[in-house]
Amino acid sequence: MAYDLKIAGGDIVDGTGGPRRRGDLGIRDGKVVALGAAPDSAARTIDATGMVVAPGFVDVHTHYDAQVLWDPMLTISPWHGVTTVVVGNCGFGVAPTRPEHRDLVLRTLERVEGMSLAALKAGIGPDWPFQTFPQYMDALERQPLGINVAVMVGHTPVRLSVMGDAATLRAATPAEIAEMKGIVAEAMDAGAVGFATSVSKIHIGYSGRPVPSRLAEFGEMLELADAVGKSGHGLIHYNVGREPRWEEYEALHARSGRPVVWTSLLAGALGPGSHREHLQKSGAQIARGLPIYAQGACRPIQIEFDFRSPVVFDTWASFERSREVPDDVARRAVYADPAFRARVKRQVAGPGPDDQSFMGKEREADTRRDSFRDLVVSAAPDAGLVERKLGDLARERGVDPVDLMFDLALHSDLKIRFRVSLLNFVEDEVREIVQDPNVLIALGDGGAHMSQLCDACYATHLLGHWVREERAITLEQAVHQLTSRPADIFGLADRGRLAVGLPADVVVFDPRTVGASALERVHDLPAGEDRLISHATGIKVVIVNGVVLPEPGIAPTLASGRLLRQRRAA
Repeated sequence: MAYDLKIAGGDIVDGTGGPRRRGDLGIRDGKVVALGAAPDSAARTIDATGMVVAPGFVDVHTHYDAQVLWDPMLTISPWHGVTTVVVGNCGFGVAPTRPEHRDLVLRTLERVEGMSLAALKAGIGPDWPFQTFPQYMDALERQPLGINVAVMVGHTPVRLSVMGDAATLRAATPAEIAEMKGIVAEAMDAGAVGFATSVSKIHIGYSGRPVPSRLAEFGEMLELADAVGKSGHGLIHYNVGREPRWEEYEALHARSGRPVVWTSLLAGALGPGSHREHLQKSGAQIARGLPIYAQGACRPIQIEFDFRSPVVFDTWASFERSREVPDDVARRAVYADPAFRARVKRQVAGPGPDDQSFMGKEREADTRRDSFRDLVVSAAPDAGLVERKLGDLARERGVDPVDLMFDLALHSDLKIRFRVSLLNFVEDEVREIVQDPNVLIALGDGGAHMSQLCDACYATHLLGHWVREERAITLEQAVHQLTSRPADIFGLADRGRLAVGLPADVVVFDPRTVGASALERVHDLPAGEDRLISHATGIKVVIVNGVVLPEPGIAPTLASGRLLRQRRAA
């Protein structure tokens, strides 16, 4: 047989943004060997009539750093056509980690990325197969992977490795910065695709402390960026939260000579319409030839939370006591305390000393009151509460909504869940972000906040909602945004395109039905912990390095994925 696999009669969208064309695709030994015309015979042929044949999607914003150690398929990403992921975003990860710092790293991931500590401990186990970043890369290369994985080295584990617990308390000394710089250089030499960090105010770690990267002075950032530059490859990922730092992006690029990707450009970040100024400034930097790219999202940022980890209140000064306590027993005592409740009520009511305002205290207070009343019960022991707004329930019962919220939490053993739309939920504003060619559409967050949100389905949402239903962009533009554009920015030179000689990462989907289902809560994590998932519709087949992936829920029989290392020599 000339081909191991042939995909026949589909509409080929090659990822470059060019127009689709009808044709066949032939695969042999994991690579594309025929494109357009594939007249020879194949061991297996897939009929793609009426389907789109595209490169596998490249998701550059995930947090599968720990999950990959127990779930090599990195679910749910491949269900939605993703064949390559980048982990280590926002400066978080599991390597490097000294044995004595493992608990600090896991507690940081639990708090800041909403990962279950029980699932992390059960999934990774007590004997980690690595300490250094190169050892982590080697461990990934040894194990079977379902899809391709590229890794950024994270500022938080680097800082913890050098400074221990002090990384959450103070700036680094020159000697400590030099040691960190050596670790970043070692990671880049081991094939890291970049260095990631965060200064976002919402990134609060264990015991209510800022994550380690937030304690870094900007001079430390520049020194670590210099290590990336000296490697000759890779980029810098900079999570700034809601407030862009235009001059710092340029300084990081100037010091390193490498691209900078910043998170995130979202509708409503600094009030209604604030994204327009951010689009204009980002576009101006790109027009000047600077490789500085804003990450945006195509889905609303909605969070489901319980009161074991009420992440939506992480920036509220009035919740400080609840963040500092060590366990749920102490947390329940805080929630029952009238003095604590009174402080929360003051912050809900209006501007004052508890405000940490992004957009001016009056506007911030108005937004806070509205969003607080609009909290929706998403899960509760009493089914009659589900999908009811907190404000409506409080009015019906004649009680203060703050008291009702904490009473409901205590009566449910902190397990009642609320849902809130935080950002990116005004459709007309999100449309402008999706349509801007300078924005890098990403922010799937796969592997993180698993019990709180699920946006790892953003690729099928983009194709279903914004292409087919809203016609905001063309299918070719959307595929380009999901494939070659992120691959090019992150230096994944052989991914994101369909071309003869390149690895056969392919997704075949029906443009008439492709989309993402409503979210569903399942208990399939280690230790029986729960997460939210979304099923894909319209995905016919996903192929990684020439291997057809099994249907969701079926264990793979072949190791189809690869660890994608970048090296100076390459």
